[in-house]
Amino acid sequence: MVLLLEGAVYFGLALCAALAVPLVVTFCVRALVHGSAAHRQQCRERAARATWPDTAGGREVRYVGFFHPYPNAGGGGERVLWTMIKAIQDRYPFVVCVIYSGDAVPRDELVRNARRLFGLDISADTVHVVELSWRWWVDHKFPRLTMLMQSLGSIALAAQAIRRFCPDVFVETVGFAFTYPLVDLVAPDVPIVAYTHYPTISSDMQTAVSSREAGVNNDSAIAGSEVLSSLKSAYYTVFAQMYAFAGGFASAVMTNSSWTQAHIVQLFGRPRITSIVYPPCDTSALLELSPDGRAPFVVSLAQFRPEKNHRLQLDAFAEFLRSHPDQVLPSDEKKPAVESLLSSAAEHPESPLCKHPALVMLGGARNIDDEARAEALRQTADALGIGRQVHVVTNAPWGQVLRWLRHGKLGLHTMRDEHFGIGVVEMMAAGLLTVAHDSAGPRMDIVTPAVRCADGRPAMPSDDAARAFLAAAAATPAESQTFPVGMVAQTAAEFAQMIAAGLAATGPVEAAMRTAARAAASTRFSEAAFRASFYSRFDPVVRWLDRNNAAGDAT
Repeated sequence: MVLLLEGAVYFGLALCAALAVPLVVTFCVRALVHGSAAHRQQCRERAARATWPDTAGGREVRYVGFFHPYPNAGGGGERVLWTMIKAIQDRYPFVVCVIYSGDAVPRDELVRNARRLFGLDISADTVHVVELSWRWWVDHKFPRLTMLMQSLGSIALAAQAIRRFCPDVFVETVGFAFTYPLVDLVAPDVPIVAYTHYPTISSDMQTAVSSREAGVNNDSAIAGSEVLSSLKSAYYTVFAQMYAFAGGFASAVMTNSSWTQAHIVQLFGRPRITSIVYPPCDTSALLELSPDGRAPFVVSLAQFRPEKNHRLQLDAFAEFLRSHPDQVLPSDEKKPAVESLLSSAAEHPESPLCKHPALVMLGGARNIDDEARAEALRQTADALGIGRQVHVVTNAPWGQVLRWLRHGKLGLHTMRDEHFGIGVVEMMAAGLLTVAHDSAGPRMDIVTPAVRCADGRPAMPSDDAARAFLAAAAATPAESQTFPVGMVAQTAAEFAQMIAAGLAATGPVEAAMRTAARAAASTRFSEAAFRASFYSRFDPVVRWLDRNNAAGDAT
């Protein structure tokens, strides 16, 4: 009996300890990250002194925190961030937007840069910047287990963010889903809103590893080893489960495309709170470019990163020239300089310089690795015998990019599984007949409907269909869902055929496809469309805050 009583006592103590440990850990984490009530009040007072929200009508000031450690980067993700902030300022003047930044750039300079880069009339009065000094946790290039290490690093960075300012709403806009459980743990009353540009891991990545397919995310050394592939497959499986667990803490999730939406719903398993909000694309200047005087330039617009797959463009262009020898620059003619091509297209479109097709690769080179990739493309073009008709241009000023978009006839995009594809939208808006990779965002959202290869040949629309569409569009200027807005392909042979079909397109077909593409670019992916979709997801969050506040006042 005594032994039984002792066993029961020990069991009870062990059970209490087991229950107490998570409570103690939670209390410690909250104390370390969240800080005391006095500390949180000091943070709010500091923000209140630096901002001037409109509280007319007795509205209580609300603080929406944007976890975006790179707000000054100037890319598509930053356009989404600042367009969200502008939308909030216009609709909710009592809200202060808190930006968790690792850029070490003062607020006024950040706002000026956003105005200059994105043309948004942002007010600094309701923007508060919280500096983060731990961004190296996510900047560091870990040689192994990169996704896991950077995801764990994002938890540390989010801990610093919440420690320095705890908002009323936490908006995560860079894809660090591992931050959600931490925010929920230390601030359970704070809704977590996510805008996901692409999933950190996807079933496509897992399939590539399990099938031992070498690629950007799967080194050939690993793909060539059954043992290493099995280990990496197990790692991806575990990481996907962790990612799915973290995503479950979000209150609302916005995704930038149907492809991202499908993967996020598959991983997070919460379709009711997940919706597509296409990113805003500034196409106003591109839509003004004249369709006349187009030269046979095939223009590519993409950073020189491995996943952009510029090599496929070279292979496709080489295949096109092999099958169309009359389009090859004669051997006795020198390779024209980039500026000479542009000047001839603008001033002398009938010049011999504009007679033969040219592939023009425009893109940003972020570092020496990107520059090396650009140089390797030049060497590959020479090795393929097409170097005299290929121009690789790095970090071209926007004015020069606009000139290429103005005078080019075709746009080319070859990245497989691009989550969205702002560059594709920009080429369509500029009036280029765009050939995109038949996958992910371009396939599901942007280049739809599209021309595809049927029976080994591009199924281009007829002149009669083109004229009928143009007549209808002139009578009722609206976006068409029936006429192709571009072309899609997957292999080098298909891309080569699409290049040939696009360059040889008749006047009516070219005009109709350009009209349909510009209508799609200016309506589906406009800032107005983004704001409407964003409000539909953010309005319920604000209403919840109001109800929660009213309930708190009642008690």
